[in-house]
Amino acid sequence: MAVLPLIVLMALTACGRTYNTAGLSREDVEIMAEEARLSGDNSGASRLYTELMFMYPGAASTDLYLYRLGLAEAGLHYWADAIFYFSRVYTEFPRSEWADDASFETAHTWWLQRHDYRKDLTPVLNAVSQLDDFFTNYPGSPLITEAELLQDEANTYLADRALFVGRFYARRQEYDAAVLYMREALNDYGETGCKADVLIALGELYIETGNEYSARRSYQRALDECVLDPEQLADVTEALEKL
Repeated sequence: MAVLPLIVLMALTACGRTYNTAGLSREDVEIMAEEARLSGDNSGASRLYTELMFMYPGAASTDLYLYRLGLAEAGLHYWADAIFYFSRVYTEFPRSEWADDASFETAHTWWLQRHDYRKDLTPVLNAVSQLDDFFTNYPGSPLITEAELLQDEANTYLADRALFVGRFYARRQEYDAAVLYMREALNDYGETGCKADVLIALGELYIETGNEYSARRSYQRALDECVLDPEQLADVTEALEKL
């Protein structure tokens, strides 16, 4: 049995990424498929896992085939196909050991499709929604830490977007709208990497509108609650001295 992986690997390399499964057992094809995926040949892995599903319909390992097929499709940037296969795992096989992995990878696949935050937010919003489902359905998953990190990235992205829109309105002196978006950036996404930028921008906005009390409070919060870089620290210190 110990020589089986070596035989399959030799067949894999000898074929030059054209995989001949004729006469191979299911176990051989499974090994070949995973070797293809791990070697970065997502196209070959996609073909082999698809073949396994057609050759062995209803197999006990169908959930695994679907999950790894999703990984291969994501590696090829066939995003919609990847999400389709991942979703089949946790909807058709809710008790599968791969269900939490597939749910997390669905969120991650949406996240990978994000654009510049000044453009379409749909992929990030879908990632956040999927993460909410993940946390609800798999609270004991070993992927919780990774999911929390991804959630932090998504929240920072959305906060950056809200800050960008707030500054857009501030430049046009539409101050009510500017405050609305900046407060969204500050309050709706938890602790994010742009908190200092938001508080400083709010301080500047309140100065423009003559609200010195709120400006001082916003700058003081930036000083007390954030780790400021030298430029931010200089700006906040100067603003507070003037107030």
